[in-house]
Amino acid sequence: MELGFLNACLMDWPPERVVDLAARKGFSVIELHGGPRYKAAEWPEVAKGDRKAVAAITGSLEAKGVRCSGIMFGNLPYLDPNPDRRAEAADYLTMLVRAAKQLGVPVVSTFAGRSLEHDLEGNIKLFAEVFSPLAEVAERAGVRLAFENCAMTKGFMPATNIAYSPAIWEAMFDALPAPCLGLNLDPSHLQWMGADVVSATEEFGPRILHVQAKDAEVMPSRLARTTTLGEGWWRYRTPGYGQVPWAGFFTALRGAGYAGAVSIEHEDPVFGGSDEAVIDGLDRAAGFLRPYL
Repeated sequence: MELGFLNACLMDWPPERVVDLAARKGFSVIELHGGPRYKAAEWPEVAKGDRKAVAAITGSLEAKGVRCSGIMFGNLPYLDPNPDRRAEAADYLTMLVRAAKQLGVPVVSTFAGRSLEHDLEGNIKLFAEVFSPLAEVAERAGVRLAFENCAMTKGFMPATNIAYSPAIWEAMFDALPAPCLGLNLDPSHLQWMGADVVSATEEFGPRILHVQAKDAEVMPSRLARTTTLGEGWWRYRTPGYGQVPWAGFFTALRGAGYAGAVSIEHEDPVFGGSDEAVIDGLDRAAGFLRPYL
């Protein structure tokens, strides 16, 4: 397995600075944010094959011997009741797939979305309708599509990404068994929601296309006051500072034959607030994870 990080934690840094940091810290891969917030990457131009836009990303990577493990942009309204918004989301993902092909990047990750006007069965049906042509686009491009398992929920808000649980993954892949579809698995989400991280990894090992490494810390005293429907009873942490069963998780990954990227997604509020604190968090995560690789 190869260790890297998602550049969203240093979003304002240009590619050459991020890649230089990665190389100096011993990371071999970087996962790049594919949304419009990442101003350093002109994704539509990359998708068109514009040499300058492509070189802005590949130049520093090649110079430092670091590879891009994937492109990630999650929050798109794929299953929105409005067909125009669904079409816009599909167009954006298609653009990222084409950009990935231009860059030789193997995986594009996103969320599955959700329609709040439908029950689970209706969402699964809509998922299959929306992602069937997108899977064909990805297959033709030689790129794989991975769904991150963040529920995208906070407090009383309902989950806005259906791809958050093993039961729903099973329904999704039964409805649309395209071989290019899989998971960008982040164990932190499974942990705070009460899933069995190890058994989920074992069951869906063949569908794991990318891994995001993040921990989750559940605080029982706060949970007792808020219940699971409230806020503030859990938080994301740097790997090793929460309760994810990392040894079992990596054992399950190895058992599934996974040999791809392990991308640190830094969202720890304790190691945040400045670039220096974020780099400290990345250093701590890397030091914790490397023995498992």
